[in-house]
Amino acid sequence: MREGLTEFYAALDQLYSNHETDKIEGFLRRTLNEHRICCGAHDTVFVAALNELGTYYRGRGDYDKSLQAFTEAATDIAGSLGCDSVEYATNRINMAGTLRLKKEYTRAQSLYNEALHIYERVAGRNSYYYATVLNNLSLLYMDEEQYDEAVRCLEEALPIIRRYPEQREEEAVTLVNLGTCAWHKGQKDKAAEYARQALQLYESLPEKGLHYAAALNLSGMIALDKGEYPEAVRLFTCSQEVTESFFGRTEEYWEAEKNRQYAQEKLAALRPAPPAAPQPVPAAAGVPLGSLQQGLALSRAYYEQVGRPMLEKRFPGQLDRMAIGLAGDGSECLGFDDALSRDHDWGPSFCIWLTNEDYVTFGQELQRAYDSLPGEFGGFPARRVFAGGEGRVGVLRIADFYRQFIGMARVPESVAEWSRLPEPFLAKATNGAVFADPLGKFSAIRQGLLQYYPEDVRLKKISVRAATMAQSGQYNYPRCLQRGEKVAAACALGEFVQAACSMVYLLNHRYMPFYKWAHRGLKELPILSGVHSWLAELCAAPDEKAAVAAIEQVCSMVRQEWARQHIAEGSSDFLIDYSPAIAAKIQDERLRSLHIMQEC
Repeated sequence: MREGLTEFYAALDQLYSNHETDKIEGFLRRTLNEHRICCGAHDTVFVAALNELGTYYRGRGDYDKSLQAFTEAATDIAGSLGCDSVEYATNRINMAGTLRLKKEYTRAQSLYNEALHIYERVAGRNSYYYATVLNNLSLLYMDEEQYDEAVRCLEEALPIIRRYPEQREEEAVTLVNLGTCAWHKGQKDKAAEYARQALQLYESLPEKGLHYAAALNLSGMIALDKGEYPEAVRLFTCSQEVTESFFGRTEEYWEAEKNRQYAQEKLAALRPAPPAAPQPVPAAAGVPLGSLQQGLALSRAYYEQVGRPMLEKRFPGQLDRMAIGLAGDGSECLGFDDALSRDHDWGPSFCIWLTNEDYVTFGQELQRAYDSLPGEFGGFPARRVFAGGEGRVGVLRIADFYRQFIGMARVPESVAEWSRLPEPFLAKATNGAVFADPLGKFSAIRQGLLQYYPEDVRLKKISVRAATMAQSGQYNYPRCLQRGEKVAAACALGEFVQAACSMVYLLNHRYMPFYKWAHRGLKELPILSGVHSWLAELCAAPDEKAAVAAIEQVCSMVRQEWARQHIAEGSSDFLIDYSPAIAAKIQDERLRSLHIMQEC
């Protein structure tokens, strides 16, 4: 039965409220099929579904599909209601929002101005509609770092919006945007006041929209700046939860995750030094103490000698449905842990990964059995878990393990999905070791991820890293030194080192881990492992001449490997000269058309 507009929005709101984001696209597609326009008839539900589909795709980062949906909706609205209607102006705003995220600012601004003129004619400059365009236009100016222009728009919009008491969330959004502008302008007290007012408004709302995440994130940044690290962690975590509940793990989610991790590190640094390590307990029979100095070996021995005998005795009928190993967060999963690593979230332990069905059937009982295992083993004390380190070991759902890192419980299926995944999280999802997996479901996803990026994504990343290495290391670093800008030179050097590390991992078809382990990991790679020592020399270089020589040596090694892999060849020493030719090899039109330095 074909539902009306009210029923359509009620059903859509229910999906969002239940956090069933994986069902939204299917619902919208079914609605479009049921309300498909024929014979020139206009169907408001069809147009609403198109607009919502465009918004959904935009939230997922699939901008081309978003524009396609908005364009189709615009054609229908123009034909039925005309181009001088509120509905058409709203469509212009929607399309401009997607173009803004694609960084096509000129086209986006043109559409925002078109919407402003329509609303001014049909509703007036004091209308709520007019104010919403000003708010959206301010976001474009903020992206372009034109903060004074953004503030001008927002200060014009705020008094208009306050005339509409039923639009308190839009008022909160305006305050968040004003606070963000103030933050970027260095007006921290003003930013804090705007953020406080925005959160106060949101707390009074029975239902909070997507932009609540931005209010939380801004407040988290302010708390972080004040050294209020526990509060910052809480706010960033809440921001992630709000974002994920609407659109899953989008770019905004990962930005909040990066902020949360930084706040967590700051908080950890403030903790008092751990007490002196206790005297080692006697080693388990048959376990040579010297062989268990690293966590992965310790985990395997703990499973083989303590965990597996318990599982064989208490869960003989379920053991062949368990995947067992150690992977995810922690230096021990990379094999890089040392004595310093043992002060937190380290010790005898392992993971048991189950399907959703098995977790429901016997997961809790299995966790209780795991918790009953002796904590001490192999001469090492029980694992000490600090705040933020919970849930890394023990009984876990397969789906939950992968979702926490890549936002899905499967291998990405498209270039767009692969492009959205941060490389350090792919590294976490595939590190460590699987000790046993008779069912094979955990390992099937793991092996799919280890097949690495689609070649188009790898080539795009290589072309971007080439441009970054050239701009930061070969060009800007020596120029900054010549100007006496030592801080800028240090920033340029940091950009070069990170890009060079990433380049080496890309050429090895390996995911680069979290930044503090990226350089350490170079030594273990089969291709260009020598870059490790050159980067070490670069960072310890006594003068500009030595540093520049190290930079050029790394770039030369990269060019030689490009030639070996048939990625690019030429006589130029400047890496950015090769970026267009590398990008030209990309088959995917969207990736190929991105700016030479725009990350995919």
